[in-house]
Amino acid sequence: MLQLLRDAIGRVEALQRELSRLKAAHVNSETDKQAIRAVVDEYFRSIRPSIAIYPALAGELGYVDSTLQNILLLSHRRSTVAAYRKLLGQCKKALVALDTLALTQAHHPSNAAQKGGVDGRILETLQRLLPSAAAAYEQALLDLEQKRISYRGPATDLREALRETLDHLAPDVAVTKQQGYKVEPNTNGPTMKQKVRYVLLSRGMSRTLTEPSERAADAVDEAVGAFVRSVYSRSSLSTHTPTDRDEVLRIRDWVRVVMCELLEIRGA
Repeated sequence: MLQLLRDAIGRVEALQRELSRLKAAHVNSETDKQAIRAVVDEYFRSIRPSIAIYPALAGELGYVDSTLQNILLLSHRRSTVAAYRKLLGQCKKALVALDTLALTQAHHPSNAAQKGGVDGRILETLQRLLPSAAAAYEQALLDLEQKRISYRGPATDLREALRETLDHLAPDVAVTKQQGYKVEPNTNGPTMKQKVRYVLLSRGMSRTLTEPSERAADAVDEAVGAFVRSVYSRSSLSTHTPTDRDEVLRIRDWVRVVMCELLEIRGA
């Protein structure tokens, strides 16, 4: 959660820098407008869902939401650079305040179940449903609390916990029989994204509502694969430190979002 929040702050800051380079008084370029919309889209599709599962934070999202919605409205008409910069400044301030609050909401993984946090509820549910997936998820959380030379282990444990859960809830044979199913390029069967879609659509959710979780599952698969490949390609263990941990924290946040949807967990 924290890493995704900081990613959002980084995207807003990058947009502020881009706008500061414009010479015109108005944002006229459709390319610039598309870049602005992409930031808003990424927040609502991929970042906000991982924050909203925390009740203490969900109530603080209103101002961020409305500010970004207003920025989106600006992108659909001829608007001044100054108007964008004002709203982006407000948005960044709200995100930084949320980031500060989020630090006090984090639950220590080793005591997650006792504290009743989101991770605790995920673990409790998985322990009843799939003990091996619960073990992989808890091991990843514990590993992330330790200083490690390599973070490949927790990354693969997170993916394995999600993969086992999806295989249980969405067997290949059921997913392939779903109307509209198509084998994706370079795959031999249903992807995690397709399995998430199967589970959520089978519960009566609309296609639009399934998209954030599908995207998160897709991101997990791609990020873990890329992360492990990058580890193998490095020649020095000394490079396996802060950057690696930040990347695995992102993966953890995505897995958490998908698990909450799959296991029907609605807050701590």
